[in-house]
Amino acid sequence: MQPKKLLILLCLSGFVDPASPQDRILTDIRDLAPEEIKIEGFKLSSEQDVAISAVGFRGSRKNDVMFTNAWILDSKTRDVVWEMYDANATKKGRRLLEYSESLQLPAGAYEVYYATYPYFYYQYDHGWGRYLGKFWDDIFDSENVEDLHRDFKDELRTFRIEVRGRGERFEESHIANLNKEFTQNAIIEMTGLGDEEYLRQGFSLDRPLDLEIYAVGEARDDGTFDYSWIVNTKTRDSVWKMTYRNTDYAGGAKKNRKVHETVSLPAGRYVVFFVSDDSHSFQKWNASPPYDPMFWGITIKVKDASLKQYVKTYDYEGLPEENVIVKFTRLRDNEFKTQGFTLKRPADLRIYALGEGRDGQMFDYGWIVAAKTNTKVWEMNYYDTEHAGGDEKNRLVDEVRRLEKGSYIVYFVTDDSHSYWDWNTAPPHDQERWGITIYGADDDFDPNDIGEYEPRAEGNILAQIVRVGDHERERERFTLDNDSAVRIYAIGEGADGRMFDYGWVEDAGARRVVWEMTYRTTRYAGGADKNRVFDQVIDLRKGEYILYYESDDSHSFNNWNSDPPDDPVNWGITLSLVKN
Repeated sequence: MQPKKLLILLCLSGFVDPASPQDRILTDIRDLAPEEIKIEGFKLSSEQDVAISAVGFRGSRKNDVMFTNAWILDSKTRDVVWEMYDANATKKGRRLLEYSESLQLPAGAYEVYYATYPYFYYQYDHGWGRYLGKFWDDIFDSENVEDLHRDFKDELRTFRIEVRGRGERFEESHIANLNKEFTQNAIIEMTGLGDEEYLRQGFSLDRPLDLEIYAVGEARDDGTFDYSWIVNTKTRDSVWKMTYRNTDYAGGAKKNRKVHETVSLPAGRYVVFFVSDDSHSFQKWNASPPYDPMFWGITIKVKDASLKQYVKTYDYEGLPEENVIVKFTRLRDNEFKTQGFTLKRPADLRIYALGEGRDGQMFDYGWIVAAKTNTKVWEMNYYDTEHAGGDEKNRLVDEVRRLEKGSYIVYFVTDDSHSYWDWNTAPPHDQERWGITIYGADDDFDPNDIGEYEPRAEGNILAQIVRVGDHERERERFTLDNDSAVRIYAIGEGADGRMFDYGWVEDAGARRVVWEMTYRTTRYAGGADKNRVFDQVIDLRKGEYILYYESDDSHSFNNWNSDPPDDPVNWGITLSLVKN
């Protein structure tokens, strides 16, 4: 019988796979070390079955205990098409399992990963988690790597994944070539990012467009650490943000998160940011890496490739140096800054503030009050801030706020730690602007529309004792030519029904008190609970009066022993004539 006919007969009989003479090794990852990830890839020109064999530590998907893992990604969709712990396995010794499977794959490009990072240790601190954590800690977190190779050399030598099929093999250095089909319509590519990154890229849309966003980062339900957001540069509104709630599990450690969605944006100018903290990134993982480690960062694509012509990128310059109205920056510990300004017409103002906050509370922060009414018109609220890079307590506000014509006072206060040039943990990316800066944001902004703030010009002041310190007792006389309505605005300290820093008004002729600041008539003034404010109008008869203010030995202007009030500069008392 001729050899060709014999081969056909054997194939039909099932003794020979007709494709086997053409099969080759497409992936061969082995010789792994503790806490290592290796990558290879392959490309198939036609749909076919590929043979996968792998060896790894025994683990449990059910109990979230995975000592080693291997998986295959579709390079075009970034989806996982195969994972070690979903495959058929047989025991291979006391600690190992051997996986063997045939997988049908369509034509396309694929990436193969093998990682030796346990991730349960970072998720559990009790029960089996503690026991297994200690076991894996002994294996992987030892400082002596040589001991690891010696004690587990048999297992390390056995770890592997091999893929066989009919296609083209790609080594790790050429994997980027497999990603081109996914990124060919990309307008933004910030990927493969490391620790303490702060990247930004401007882009403009000449028409409304649907953008496909793919981002991989780090977040937990108690905070975001490596993440991205997009800002409209005109309004300063955040039009998209990567949070724990709008992301999905990205494989590996529970804190690995990803988002893959389409966002519709109107025509305009935008900037995309990506920030990472000081650990766990493509540079060095401190827990099990995600399924798609090379795309750690953000990729933005035009959904319809034919519309890419309507997108342009530009270098985003950040904060302008012109149109500055108020600037308190490079602030140190225990600083208190204040400055007033007057708007001659309504205006949009950009507020850029960097401060310290944690768990819903701010420690270094700013606020703005309307000078005439002493009411707060803006404050740096923790829940309105973004992570500013470095430690999670570094917080950022960058927004546009419209203010009406009138006078305003800007404040910024810092506590006794973590400030410019004296950071007690990782600093923010924009260290130089720790504090607050306010800019004119209107396209037609005119610096001449900003005037000086003149305190006495606001509210027809009759008498005033403010910025009162400790152990003071001050007084000021004033005269009323007619029976008048008088506004009393007083800020002081009180607790448990008593006042400690407070004011009163005496009739100078009769030497009797006609008004007194009591705890019952005051309300909370912001900051510490003991800060109290009285803000009401009373009627006084024609005559001569004496205004008094007295303070005790603690908690006063620029010597606060707890949080200051919203309007600290007016700690004291102000009387103003109310005109009809």
